[in-house]
Amino acid sequence: MQEFPSLSIVIPSWNQGRFIDRTLLSIFKQDYPGTVEVIVSDGGSTDETVDVLKKYGDRLIWWSARDKGFVDAVTKGVARATGEILAIQSSDDYYLPGAFRAMAAAFQHYPAASFISGGEYAIDLQGNVVSSSSPVGDITPHSILFQTIPPQHATFVKRKFFEETGGMRREVDMCADIDQWYRVAHLAPGRYISDMLAVYQLHPDQRTTTSDKWYPNLVKMVELCEQEPRYGQKFRLTDEERRNLYTYWEINWTGKRDMSAARPIAFRKLPGLLSYSPRTRRMILGASVNPMLKKLVPTGLLKAMRPDPATAPAAAVDLDWWKETPADARPAGAPKK
Repeated sequence: MQEFPSLSIVIPSWNQGRFIDRTLLSIFKQDYPGTVEVIVSDGGSTDETVDVLKKYGDRLIWWSARDKGFVDAVTKGVARATGEILAIQSSDDYYLPGAFRAMAAAFQHYPAASFISGGEYAIDLQGNVVSSSSPVGDITPHSILFQTIPPQHATFVKRKFFEETGGMRREVDMCADIDQWYRVAHLAPGRYISDMLAVYQLHPDQRTTTSDKWYPNLVKMVELCEQEPRYGQKFRLTDEERRNLYTYWEINWTGKRDMSAARPIAFRKLPGLLSYSPRTRRMILGASVNPMLKKLVPTGLLKAMRPDPATAPAAAVDLDWWKETPADARPAGAPKK
């Protein structure tokens, strides 16, 4: 692979006009010597998205037409991509400075890696850092299920591996990006790098907070892979792993949408608590016993027992680095001075 491989960034879009300009600027302002192709696959947005796209002229490839959802939008975008490396970036998330150079350096350092995934900051609508994550090491099917899920917005994959899997699957539309990295990791491990590459925008309209399909889709992801020999022969859960994983997922994803619905699920698991792994045990207790303690133990005592509240990690970079300056305000397609 060349030092600065060509990169295609596919952005599936639907009514995220208030964010997508930031996403695009975080791409166009990267200091990257290689070729960068930007493809926006918009599903027929009715907000200001199209106006934003028009102002960039021939600096990007885009269309706006009704589609069948996230997977369909990504599939149409990938079909137009020509880069050696692919990235699927959400229209409400954005890259940090130096992200593309860090990606290229990582592929040089880990030439056998099928994909590279970096660190991320999560921010609220006021721009405050809520959390951050920067795992390191190999990314395998096991690590994706039991440790850390590669963040879509901070991940870059060799296109040949993406195509070898057949692309994203509509059968698991809700977790199609996780399923994509999961299947690619069966073919060849990915690699986490410590560099902070992207910012994840939290807001109430995200599918993470509004859908009840996460748990069944994740289970389907695992089951479909185990049924397909090229994946199932390389990695398969044991019965014990499956029991722990599915219990963890059911409580976790139900609770993200509605904790009152997750609580009875957790209560049903309490009699067999000690038979679960530490991670699943913590999830069961967190959804069942902890809420009871809050009701039984005086608030003052709880506060006294609780450690000092952790503060959100401060970002080591300027998260507003993407903002336009007078030098950026030039006609679409005009060369930089």
